Amino acid sequence: MDLFKEELTSIADWLAVREGRGELRRLDGNALPLWPAAGQRSLVIGQDIAVELGHPDDGSVAFLVWSESTDVDRGGRTLLVGPDLPAAGGRRLPFAKVVMIQGRGFDADNISARYRRLEAVRYGIDLRGYMMRAASQVNREWSRVSHAALAEGFNFAILGQALIEAFTAIDFVDRADVLLVTSSRADVMAFRPLADRVTQVIAAMNKMSVEMDLDCGSCAFAPVCDAVDGLRAMRRARENKHA
Repeated sequence: MDLFKEELTSIADWLAVREGRGELRRLDGNALPLWPAAGQRSLVIGQDIAVELGHPDDGSVAFLVWSESTDVDRGGRTLLVGPDLPAAGGRRLPFAKVVMIQGRGFDADNISARYRRLEAVRYGIDLRGYMMRAASQVNREWSRVSHAALAEGFNFAILGQALIEAFTAIDFVDRADVLLVTSSRADVMAFRPLADRVTQVIAAMNKMSVEMDLDCGSCAFAPVCDAVDGLRAMRRARENKHA
């Protein structure tokens, strides 16, 4: 189901500009050290903090989008714009994390449940010296990295590869690409309109998936559905099912 065509195009255009400026790095996911799980030692506080990512004062955006697979290579890649963690010791960084999934078999009946499975992945990342703090706002992520983790070589390639492996372990996911942005607050917040749009699309999708009687005339999400091909297709499928 084609829910995020516009957003994926905008992301691709942004990446093309950054690559043209020589600002985009592709991090090598091969030959990375096997990073241990945190287990009961995931707390990073006080003097243990080496880097703080996405502090509310610095800017944070995090969201995921997906599309149907089209003869893609399995796996994924981690893309970075801005300083990596070893270069950022002792300071806070603005942080954007955009995950782009390619998978198979999304339809009107399973799409909401599949979204919940995808969204749950970020809360299951368990890496020693890396702690994600809960944030009350939607589409934000605030995390910390410890001094010990930095000293042992923790970097964004390790974080990105952990995310890629967690997403592609899901049976319907073929590929997961992870974009990380730490260059500036302005660069991070440039993704806020996209994140807000993704939130609207997902809210409309979830509402449609649970309602038996679709009263589009009185629905606040009608303008969103009218503008997104995948939501219109989902609406038609559900109307035909319950006709």
